[in-house]
Amino acid sequence: YYLTPAVMRLTRAGMLDVLSSDYIRTARAKGLRPMTVLFKHALRNAIIPVVSLAAVQFGFMLGGSIVIETIFAINGLGYLAWESIQRADLPMMQAIVLVLSIFYILLTFLADMLNAFLDPRIRVA
Repeated sequence: YYLTPAVMRLTRAGMLDVLSSDYIRTARAKGLRPMTVLFKHALRNAIIPVVSLAAVQFGFMLGGSIVIETIFAINGLGYLAWESIQRADLPMMQAIVLVLSIFYILLTFLADMLNAFLDPRIRVA
């Protein structure tokens, strides 16, 4: 639960910042419905930093999988990491770190691609 308040604060701050923009005032003046203004115009621009934060936090949650899988005896990558630490299996620990690093890199790359999709001003060079 400690990751959710950061996302909520960032979403609120982004929405408050975007709602005071000129294009939101223009959309309201054109007579668009309030929900259309919120979801099509405001939220689309306010969600960009939230996507980046969520990707980083999801990668952070992967580290917590070791604790959850060990406590509940669930076979997974976290439990395998714990077993390899206990047995001092260095090649297995290196492989687990490599897999988690690749997953984290892919996660942040997907977040960047989603940000480029949400905001056309962001383009990948």
